[in-house]
Order: sequence, then structure tokens, then C-alpha cells
Amino acid sequence: MAEVIQQLDNRRVFIDTLCELAEKDKNIVFIIPDVGFNYAEKFAQKFPDRFFNFGVTEASSTIIAAAMALSGKKPYFYSMINFVTFRVHEMVRNAICMHNANVKILGVKGSEKYKFLGFSHNLLREDEEIDFLKKLPGMKTYVPKTPEETRDVILKSYKEPGPAYIRL
Repeated sequence: MAEVIQQLDNRRVFIDTLCELAEKDKNIVFIIPDVGFNYAEKFAQKFPDRFFNFGVTEASSTIIAAAMALSGKKPYFYSMINFVTFRVHEMVRNAICMHNANVKILGVKGSEKYKFLGFSHNLLREDEEIDFLKKLPGMKTYVPKTPEETRDVILKSYKEPGPAYIRL
């Protein structure tokens, strides 16, 4: 397996770029299942009617994101990697990929402060989720390494219809 290396935190660039896109595109929505981050507040304050925190409901959030996409919205679904990939694999496969739903899934690695939570919050190996996501029908996977690459990936994936996974 190729080693996946990236900067520790490209989240600020993601949210700044998403806010820029949302200024022009009223169909963009941002979904988090209870695992927010400080930058999410920026989107929530600017677009409160397009920000959804559904609580600890990863499976339901995935289905809602797919339904929104199939009705013309452009959902960005964000949480820790394990919660938007492993825990919801069947929903991603069936509701998002099999319908070619325009959902952008964004995963972030657990930091040192999550290590004590064990396997449910942390990867076993660096490219663990990439292995199976790239095999799903229509799923594009991206692992930007720098802030510039992160911005480019967010802009590129916005223009490409269909499912995408972006590791921040």
C-alpha cells in the first residue's frame, strides 16, 4: 500500500472554500453528525438554514444526504473518518453510490486526543478507508496534502457530479 501523507489540518481551507461556493450556490448544504469543529460555526452562522447537525446518527445522516442530493441539493457530509466511512459503508454503497448521488463525504482523522477512544475513532492503518471506498461504483477519492491542494479538490469535486470522498 502507498503511504498517505498530508498536513494535519486542512479543515479551515475546506470550510472557507465551501462558504465561498455556498455564497453562489443555494443548493449547498452542510451536514455533521454531532462531531463538529470550530470552523463549522462559520458555515452555520452564514447559512443557518443550510447547516444540519443531526446528532449521533451517522446512518440516518448518510441517507438524508443521499435523499437531499437526489432532490437537487449538494450535500457535504463531514465527520471523523470512521463515522463517515466504516460505520455507514452499506448506506454509502446503496444510497449514495448505487444512485450516483451528488454527495461529498469529508473525513478527518482523529487526533491525539481521540487515541484513548480506540478503534471506533481511529484508523488501524493510514490508508484503511481509501482501500474500500475507491472500489465503490462511481466514488472518487481524494487525499489533498496541502491547503492549496485542498482548495483545488473542493473546487474540482464541486464541479463533478456524483459521489466523492475527501480526506482532510
